Amino acid sequence: MSGKVVVVTGASGGIGFETALELARRGAKVIVACRNHEKGQTAVRRIIKRTNNNRIHYIHLDLTSLQSIRNFVDQFKSREAKLDVLINNAGAILTSRERTEDGILKDLQINYFGPFLLTVLLVPMLKKASPSRVVIVSSSWHKFGTVNELNSDRHGYIQAYANSKLCNIMFCKELSKRLEGTGVVVNSLNPGLVNTSLYRSSTALEKLRSLMLYAFFKTPEEGAQTSLYLAVDIECDQVTGKYFEDCKEARPSYKTDDEETRDKLWELSKDLVKLTPEEISQCFNDTT
Repeated sequence: MSGKVVVVTGASGGIGFETALELARRGAKVIVACRNHEKGQTAVRRIIKRTNNNRIHYIHLDLTSLQSIRNFVDQFKSREAKLDVLINNAGAILTSRERTEDGILKDLQINYFGPFLLTVLLVPMLKKASPSRVVIVSSSWHKFGTVNELNSDRHGYIQAYANSKLCNIMFCKELSKRLEGTGVVVNSLNPGLVNTSLYRSSTALEKLRSLMLYAFFKTPEEGAQTSLYLAVDIECDQVTGKYFEDCKEARPSYKTDDEETRDKLWELSKDLVKLTPEEISQCFNDTT
């Protein structure tokens, strides 16, 4: 990975940190992208200390703010000439049904709409590095998801999480189609059941259940392996639009096969994150 530039969202801890750490070990220049400045800077120092790779940097990214995402992209573009790998790792399960300043349910924006905007705005940088890769962390929970009334308060928080993970895979498939022939490959994955801070907002009962299941959890390092596989392995050079589990291609829900629904989700996403026709044209050389 020497000479490669990688962005990892949610890299201050858990799977994201372990992903960034291993990429740094392999010689990549890694951008730690997360909301908490102190945790982000701490992650940078820890990675540098453990790898002796000084090409590790923090850039603030708050996925609950569309403006913050745009600021991140502007700052990244001012510092870098290309982007070799984007790993959309950040995610959350939130029990409260709050909305962001952009009018989007907070968990949906963190898990899907924010990464959607981030990825689309970074497409030109990915094209400059072609061949390049986008890795999207989803979940087996996508099988229980729906895209109907996506931004509605009627969904409980578990359903909202499942919905966002279904969107991740549908976005992966749709983006891979729109980037066909550019040298940018896009794949999604299920990291498995991992002991991370993802469940930080879960109820006491669910935390107790998680504690009882602790023996079955993967460590964050184990949970990062499929992300790393999709980011670096030569076997994935020409693989795009696919879904992986345990470093092997797997079959996602049949719901992700519906091209009409994927197209509708794309249009909804463009509108909610306020992408302009000019931005779309810059990314895809058309108005799709």
